Amino acid sequence: MPREASSAARARSPNLVLWATFSLTSLAVGGYFLAQAHTRLGVDAALGAASLVARTASFVLFGLLAEGVLLRGRGGYLTQTPARRVVVHASSAALLLASVALVVDASVFAFASYHLTTALRILFSDGPAGAARVVEAAGLPLSTVLGAGVGLVIALLAAGGVSRITRGWSARRPVPVPRRTALVGLGFAFSAVALLDAAGARVRDPYIWEREVESVPLAFSLARPPAELASFAVKVDRPDASRQRRAAEALARRGALPDVYLVIVESLRSDIVTPEIMPNFAAFSRDAWTFSHAQTTGNVTHYSWYGLLCGDYPVHFDGAKRAPGGGSVALSALRALGYRTRLFATPDTAYQRLDSVVFGAGGALLDDKYHPSAPLAAERDRAVVREVARVIAEEPAGGKLNLIALDSTHFDYAWGEGFRPPFTPYAATASIGRSYARDARARAALFNRYKSSAAWMDQLLGQLFDALRAAGKLDGAIVIVTGDHGEAFWEHGSGSHGSDLGREQLEIGFAMRLPGHAARRDDAVFSLLDVMPTILTHVGVDAAPLLPGVAAQRRVREGGMAPRAALTFQGWSTRAFRFAMTRGDRRLLFELDAPDPGVARRLTLKDVTDLDSNSLVIGAGAAPAEYQRVVRELPRVLDELPFLQL
Repeated sequence: MPREASSAARARSPNLVLWATFSLTSLAVGGYFLAQAHTRLGVDAALGAASLVARTASFVLFGLLAEGVLLRGRGGYLTQTPARRVVVHASSAALLLASVALVVDASVFAFASYHLTTALRILFSDGPAGAARVVEAAGLPLSTVLGAGVGLVIALLAAGGVSRITRGWSARRPVPVPRRTALVGLGFAFSAVALLDAAGARVRDPYIWEREVESVPLAFSLARPPAELASFAVKVDRPDASRQRRAAEALARRGALPDVYLVIVESLRSDIVTPEIMPNFAAFSRDAWTFSHAQTTGNVTHYSWYGLLCGDYPVHFDGAKRAPGGGSVALSALRALGYRTRLFATPDTAYQRLDSVVFGAGGALLDDKYHPSAPLAAERDRAVVREVARVIAEEPAGGKLNLIALDSTHFDYAWGEGFRPPFTPYAATASIGRSYARDARARAALFNRYKSSAAWMDQLLGQLFDALRAAGKLDGAIVIVTGDHGEAFWEHGSGSHGSDLGREQLEIGFAMRLPGHAARRDDAVFSLLDVMPTILTHVGVDAAPLLPGVAAQRRVREGGMAPRAALTFQGWSTRAFRFAMTRGDRRLLFELDAPDPGVARRLTLKDVTDLDSNSLVIGAGAAPAEYQRVVRELPRVLDELPFLQL
């Protein structure tokens, strides 16, 4: 046989070595996540494993069918010359990269609780041109980014060579897979998936099944019953903000206005504010208004800033991002009263278009912005605090809203040059290759790094407090220090933030000093949504017609803080738009049935957890009495979701 004909014959053989590699990788990665979802062996686990095998078989047989068409279509046109066989090798290289991607996906999910596809969606959430801003906002070290880029190039180059080698191995012992055989096999595999789903719908725990589908790569189901306590047909109500903005802009200017210092500390969870870790902030909190359960409005920065600075539910953020208008109604109201708004920021507010969503087109609501250019976040934080201290010392008091955003406590947790980390041993860096959920030592070392970063941040906060005291401005100003969201360290399976709606990501360090108000500690829920109404109320404005939040002063006058619910929205999710309601001693998890809330049509109550222990109270297998309690309370609960039309 001529060499050219022999090469063409080998090229027409399916690359069974790579398909076997893909199958084993899919089963191994899927089996790892199945083991996480099932705490014991039983019918549920057996059906999950069988479904994994049937799904993997369906993918492989579909691929073999496509490969058969590619190799033998038009009489093997693509295999007849070396130049044409490049296409065949490219398909095998893609299969190899898919196998590698399954392993990488497992690491990403174990680290952040979302898949590689969601990570890519986050990366390009600001468009291709904004990918660099997203990388910076994510806190990824430059070495990690460069390493990923180099690794991708090497993988692409290696994939072509591996394709030629494995195709040669497959051709030595060819096992023909006719297209008709692959098609019939695909039909049987897909039918097996359908039958297993039909059986599972009768006997499987829907909550565990849902966890499988969300965690196992390439998982899907055809007839999975919903994991829910109740569901309702709804539509997200997007209010016309122009009316509120016109009312805000029509406010009359006033006389003396107290300065406002609103300090936003990145990723500051509530239990980190202790005398041992953050003595300056803890001392400030003792003389301030604090809450047992201060809640962020979003477990990612852009949702948190939108809820805090715009005083609006982050369910509306994506709509505002797509069609940015006049900026924050709350900031418009303060501007009409005579306030000048200044931003001193370490993070880049171009991220997620916060500059236009919050501050209006062209930053119209900003009178001044200071954003230092130092390459490291900790050094930018140092420069921001130095500049704010200078302004405090040199400028007269009154009429200024100072927004101060600090970033060192963001992943991967930093401190400035010359600072000695007090908590050791600490991790040199974080890695998605580590299993922090299982490796307690690695988890503790990373948490020590976070605590040392918080101690560095506390040192900067102490400099701010000292500058205010030295200028005699601390008692006469509104001073609020808050985290934008919390930070998790795999206490419940998820790390960092944006990954789940557990207590660690929702509850934030928060303290507020209002002139004329004594220090107090409320054993209650307080939301960042209520901060702007509280500021407006203090300067004599009724915020109720302007913003959905409720001022803390109003809640005290009306009989206490405890009945108030707080809503926190999850920043990144794949199949649904999630948010949590913290209400009394319970946290209720809700889902809208689409990642884009604007097109969602159904609201589902997923489960209920205890606020303090973060343990499931009502979910799979709920006791009838507990379930009836939830049902009785649902009308009142739904009344606290004013952005939904039932």
